[in-house]
Amino acid sequence: MQRHFVEAGYRLPMRRMVWLGCLWMLGLGALMTLVGWLSPSIDPQVMVITLAITVLSLVCMGLARARQWDWVVRCFVWGHWLLSLLLVWRAGGFYSSAVIAFPAWLVIAVWMLGLRASLLMFAASITALGVFWWFFPMIDRPAAMQSTAAQMGLIYVPGMLVLVLMISLQARLILGRRVQKGQAMLATLQASQNELRKFYLAVQQNPESIVITDTELKVVYVNDAFLVRSGYKREQVLGQSTELVSTIGMDLGSRQRALAQLASGTIWRGEMTNRASNGEALRESLLVVPIRTPQGEVVNYVELKRDLSERVLAERHIHDLVYLDSLTGLPNRHSLTLHLRELIHTQQGDCHGLLLLDVDRFSVFNDVHGMQHSDELVQAMGARLVEVLPDDTWIARIAAAEFAIVFASLHPHAEGVEEQLRQYAHTLKKALQKPFSLNSWVETELVSCCMGGVVLEPASRGGNGNDALRFASVALHEAKQKGPGSLVLFEPRMAQDVHRRVRIAKDLHNGIPQGELRMYLQTQADARGRCVGAEVLVRWQHPKWGLVSPAEFIPVAEESELIVRLGDWVLRRACLLLATPALAGRGLRLSVNVSAFQFGHEDFMSSLEQVLQETGANPHQLTLEITEGAVVRDLDQARTRIEALTRMGIEASLDDFGTGYSSMYSLQRLPIQELKIDQSFVSGSHRSEKDAALVEAMLLMARRLQLRVVAEGVELSEQALQLTQWNPDIVLQGMLLGKPLPEQEWLSKVLGVDQGGTQSAAEKT
Repeated sequence: MQRHFVEAGYRLPMRRMVWLGCLWMLGLGALMTLVGWLSPSIDPQVMVITLAITVLSLVCMGLARARQWDWVVRCFVWGHWLLSLLLVWRAGGFYSSAVIAFPAWLVIAVWMLGLRASLLMFAASITALGVFWWFFPMIDRPAAMQSTAAQMGLIYVPGMLVLVLMISLQARLILGRRVQKGQAMLATLQASQNELRKFYLAVQQNPESIVITDTELKVVYVNDAFLVRSGYKREQVLGQSTELVSTIGMDLGSRQRALAQLASGTIWRGEMTNRASNGEALRESLLVVPIRTPQGEVVNYVELKRDLSERVLAERHIHDLVYLDSLTGLPNRHSLTLHLRELIHTQQGDCHGLLLLDVDRFSVFNDVHGMQHSDELVQAMGARLVEVLPDDTWIARIAAAEFAIVFASLHPHAEGVEEQLRQYAHTLKKALQKPFSLNSWVETELVSCCMGGVVLEPASRGGNGNDALRFASVALHEAKQKGPGSLVLFEPRMAQDVHRRVRIAKDLHNGIPQGELRMYLQTQADARGRCVGAEVLVRWQHPKWGLVSPAEFIPVAEESELIVRLGDWVLRRACLLLATPALAGRGLRLSVNVSAFQFGHEDFMSSLEQVLQETGANPHQLTLEITEGAVVRDLDQARTRIEALTRMGIEASLDDFGTGYSSMYSLQRLPIQELKIDQSFVSGSHRSEKDAALVEAMLLMARRLQLRVVAEGVELSEQALQLTQWNPDIVLQGMLLGKPLPEQEWLSKVLGVDQGGTQSAAEKT
């Protein structure tokens, strides 16, 4: 048997085939021996042949047990072929039926010994048959021998056919198993191919760029994402060096470090800006991984590239949110702060200028036209500022309709900067005289702006960017107080005023509950000089500043809800005083000022009722002085509340009459009981015919409307005489009758109430 058949993987099936053939030939030889023994005419030579078949089978089986498989196969095939040759010779030669053994053993030789041995057996079989045909014709055989040979042939021929059948079936079984094994291997290969196809599709259709190079960094593969992102065609990059198409943005030093890192067997990571085929910048992160064989040899490199364009856009968007105004695209307040700080610290020569510009009555415009038109106006304002100002001017939007304009290096001295700021402000006012045409608004809009400016000195001269913006805001606030279109440049006293106002608000917030407020009274008298009541005033006894004038702290209180707490305190103290016998028994009236914010507060009426109930004051002796500013905001609500006051017995007085915008309209709509003429008219009534005519008209109108009149600011007897001549029922108030006095002192001097009685009243309070 040829060794390559054994080594090719046929050992186990071949051994089974040989073992099965040995068993069969053993049985066949034994059967043939038995038949020959029982035959009446025995051919000794045939008996020897059949016995040799049995012995040869046993020898082959012995060799098989000794695992001498090469010898087993040779002995089995060639030994039995020789015995078959002898049996054919004794069975009749060429004409014997036993010649069927030759093709049978030839088939067995093909399966067991291979092609070369089969050809040798074929030649030997043909030679033997030729010899049998030529030298041993059938007629020369004895009849008895022919009969025995025939009998042996009848057994040998079917036996050989069965052997061929078994060998063929065994071969078929082997082939079937081989086919199954081949099919299984094919299925495994198909599965592996499917896995490879999936891997290929995953790489090919991956949204991130993938580049595979050889060890010399020549491109051997790129996926579709790389081609789409870079704009190259596949044939343009295959075979090219990666530094020409894939890692263009890596400089020489970085490339050498990356190669050294890859040579050490580690992965390299980094970011770079590559270029597409059209030159467009591509910001990418790059991961380079070496591919190794099972033996550890690097055969390829894989570049995994991620597009960072979205991250760059996100970072840019975050930058815009932090540093830019989303509506106008101009820098925002944060950018302004940083710019001022940098400007003051980096440019140490000339002084700089800062202008804050705020659109007048912008909230009214927003209420009338809505947010869309307001946004369009703000955008148009930003565009107008960029248009009219020099290119090196720095412009920012820092509030709703408030813009900041920074002028760098205007002049060496502050006076020169202020002059140039005024010139720029004049330029801006002229530019704003041109109407704005908004996108969604048919009409044009005219706007005016208040401006506040400040000089920015370099850091070397004490400049501070944080203070600059704060001082400019103070100046802008002053400009708004002066009126639309005003310009105010910052002065140091403005910061002091603002600081004092803030301190006043804080200290007043703490001082009200700590009992620092003092109630003052100013007498109100009739034409004969008899006291009919008093106006309640308030003073603040500050622990450090002493007595603070109401003209200083009341405007501060009116900017917040402090005015409500202040008004509640005055109202409660007035009611407590009304409840004392000194006033209740005389029927004197007390007039209390009510601010616009307090009068419009939702809890005003309930709080007033609670105070009257707790103090026991007579509401018919209480007059509430309300300015026109308090009622003009919501005239219907004011009318409803004054009617409620009237039902409670409280009278309402229209304070500062003549100074408002709609005095006559207020008189027509409001159910008031008293007019209080402003002192600006009274002070000139004795020397100005115009003022006298106005006061006389007011008095005549009040008489026709059956309203009581109080004239405040009476300081001269001439004024008092003239007023009482025009209206004998007029009530006078002013320095002529006495200055405002503390509660205790007024009770003592005006009403003659002794100190002890007042103290007891205070203790009751």
